[in-house]
Amino acid sequence: MNKVLLLVCLIAFIGLSLMAPSPFSRAQSATATPTAFMRARPNAEFQPLQRGVPIVSELNAANDVDRFAVFAAAGEVISFGMFPEEGSALVPRFEVYAPNGERVAIGNAPFAAVIGYRVPATGAYIVFARAERGSGAYSFWVNSGEILRDLLRGTITPDQPTQGALLRRADRDLWQIALPRGAPIEIALQPDNLALSLTLEIVAPDGTLLTAVPGGDVPLLYVPSDGAYTLRVYAPKAA
Repeated sequence: MNKVLLLVCLIAFIGLSLMAPSPFSRAQSATATPTAFMRARPNAEFQPLQRGVPIVSELNAANDVDRFAVFAAAGEVISFGMFPEEGSALVPRFEVYAPNGERVAIGNAPFAAVIGYRVPATGAYIVFARAERGSGAYSFWVNSGEILRDLLRGTITPDQPTQGALLRRADRDLWQIALPRGAPIEIALQPDNLALSLTLEIVAPDGTLLTAVPGGDVPLLYVPSDGAYTLRVYAPKAA
């Protein structure tokens, strides 16, 4: 199993050990942001998708199909994902159709997601979700960019290594650390598998993105204010 060590140097080291994302993973119990879910409407012809708000549904027969729709503008980058719920035997598959009726994307096993799709034309994009095999409950996600879920992992404390896991490639793990104004920090993100590509972002308490570093090596950085800083770790599309 690929592991990653995140070292935050602030007088002492803070360690964060991460497992690499698996290509296909069932729903997990980590806290997602947002936590709101929508239930699929059984008789809906095309149920609208909201970015960042998953729809939970169930496929119980081979010919069951759920139909969703999302409006997108030309040039926008969006991502789709269909994931079995905990205990579900469903192996998911979905297809995305452009406003002109052309099939433009397919998500199926082992990684039922389409990450970083650039929309060619403005309009409604239709999704047909079905079972490739098996049956059971699933959640369907759509979001802008290449991240489907933000997962709140917890707080990093100096001198106390923290364990975590990137469960899906389209997940982004969020860790918080409280820092005083002017504190110098250095961060190194070190995967044991050199083929694994990760990105580390540091977000200030006011939401400002201080830095985004492919590979995760952040040189000496002095934080601009007191407060809780967020470290965001994810595997880009190409990882």
